[in-house]
Amino acid sequence: MYYIIPSSRTNPQRYVVNLFLNFFIPPLVIAALVSQRLALHKVSWLYHMILYLLATPFYWTVRVQYDYLMAKRQAKKLGLELVPEVKGKWLGNIDVLFLAAKAQETSYSESDMIYLFDRMGGVNTINLRILWQDQILTRDHLVMKQMLATGVDEFTKTGGVPGKLILDDLFGGGIFNSDGAQWKAHRALTRPFFARERITDYEHFEKFSNKFVEILRKRAETGESVDIQDLFGRFTMDAAGEFLFGVPDFDTLDAPLPHPGKATLSPKGSSVPHTQSTAYTEFVDAFENMQVAISPRPLRGPLWPLWEWSKSSAEEPNEVISSWLSPLIERALKAKDARRKRDPACGKLDVEEGSLIEHIAESTEDVKLVRDELVNILLASRDTTASMLSFLFYALAIDPSRLQKLREEIMAHVPAGSPTYEDIRGLKYLRACLNETLRIFPPVPYNIRFTSCPVVLHTSERLPDGSPKRFYIPHAETLMRYSPLLMQTRKDLWGDDAAEFRPERWLEKASLAEITADPFRFIPFNAGPRICLGQNFAYNQASFLTVRILQAFESFQLRQREDAPAGSLPPQDWETSKHPRQATEKIWPATGITLYSRGGIWLSMKPAATT
Repeated sequence: MYYIIPSSRTNPQRYVVNLFLNFFIPPLVIAALVSQRLALHKVSWLYHMILYLLATPFYWTVRVQYDYLMAKRQAKKLGLELVPEVKGKWLGNIDVLFLAAKAQETSYSESDMIYLFDRMGGVNTINLRILWQDQILTRDHLVMKQMLATGVDEFTKTGGVPGKLILDDLFGGGIFNSDGAQWKAHRALTRPFFARERITDYEHFEKFSNKFVEILRKRAETGESVDIQDLFGRFTMDAAGEFLFGVPDFDTLDAPLPHPGKATLSPKGSSVPHTQSTAYTEFVDAFENMQVAISPRPLRGPLWPLWEWSKSSAEEPNEVISSWLSPLIERALKAKDARRKRDPACGKLDVEEGSLIEHIAESTEDVKLVRDELVNILLASRDTTASMLSFLFYALAIDPSRLQKLREEIMAHVPAGSPTYEDIRGLKYLRACLNETLRIFPPVPYNIRFTSCPVVLHTSERLPDGSPKRFYIPHAETLMRYSPLLMQTRKDLWGDDAAEFRPERWLEKASLAEITADPFRFIPFNAGPRICLGQNFAYNQASFLTVRILQAFESFQLRQREDAPAGSLPPQDWETSKHPRQATEKIWPATGITLYSRGGIWLSMKPAATT
């Protein structure tokens, strides 16, 4: 009998109803007072309705203008400016909201934001002002530095009810959707699992790397391409199963794989036809559906539940995810019960003992909390590393000279067998390739924070006299959306070749000196107190597998146009885009919490010549 994972999410419909009550009740009170003052209680109800309809726009026009003037006055008093506002064509910038919604479905990741920045004269921080509510978007590395490090107390991850609701369906009360003491408890619990002794123990990588390479060999023998993105997702899933969940037999690499010409579009890549689906493919479809459903919510502002009024887009995926995780949680809780029955005086597990899920189960009896933490860690351990590896091999496949350069370094240092920790440390060009991939294709293209109080933003922009420009944000719970993807491809930070895949920049003294002096221009793993605990694990895992692949294969060719499912190729209108990469990109990068390629990344391989 599986443990039932209860649903105790905050009700978004109730939140929206409260918003509407706050919207309609004040004008109603004004209309009632006017009616009483003018003794209109005996006139037709139609007059009361007309009075109310007139009172509503009057009240909110006055209220919005008053709030704006007070904020502007306070900013001026402090010697500051308000964040520049995008001026939409429709009331309440609804057209800006629709632009963002459309771009989510048809554009390159974050390309709509580049359009808005350009429209505002190339500034790096703007206010979308959706429905007269401040919604700040930034690609300024110094603003990100303040949000993540120097001014971290001025910002929260959840921002009270509005922010908590956005990510609650996926992350629940886990580490990615919590603040304060709760977040610190999560952090303390997971930190020991990313200690050097654990992340440099490559034994658990070896088994899955051998499977991975063997799959590529078999595809190469038949001449078929493979969706490398799907395969990397399976590799990181199996590795996470053993390393974090104590389950050595996820065996997703053994499940049926998508084949060229037969694969179907999945929420974040490609998948096998439904007739070949397994428990794993159903879980992954649900997990990815959830991410794609949640990703547009921040841009839709406080009224995002209206898009999901009749039924939450996360409801069905949540049920599949919970049912798939239930056996893992049951196993951990039963193991804890059995251990305590054998020895009632036993303490908690040592750090060296057991898996992450067993340690979470040791610290709580709350089944939902265990579920939430598993989902959080699974996203971090599977999706982000798979994204990094997928885009690395895409970049190498379309740049054969750099692929050859990387392979020569690997064959010179580790021509055969598994690399050690010291081997990987010596592969400088490999680390440069990984960093360049993370720069152009960060696994989390954008992230959000909320102000916890009125905030003075310190920007990299300059006033005419050369002093730093500072912006004033007057309200707490203001949504702050920051984009590492846009920041890490800015020409003023990275040069005229900012959009080009050029790993050599990470080996050049001048470039390295600039990055070292200004490290917040490169934050693929976040920064500050909430920097990703698993970044070294991700680097080591990606490095290990890349070495094993390039020991066995000497070249890769992109087969996206020939083999990817229908609907995977970039739209034709991308060719006229001003986005630095969109016009020439051969795949369709999109965002569903993490960065992915629509329809997968289809590569054919040439095995290395044997000697």
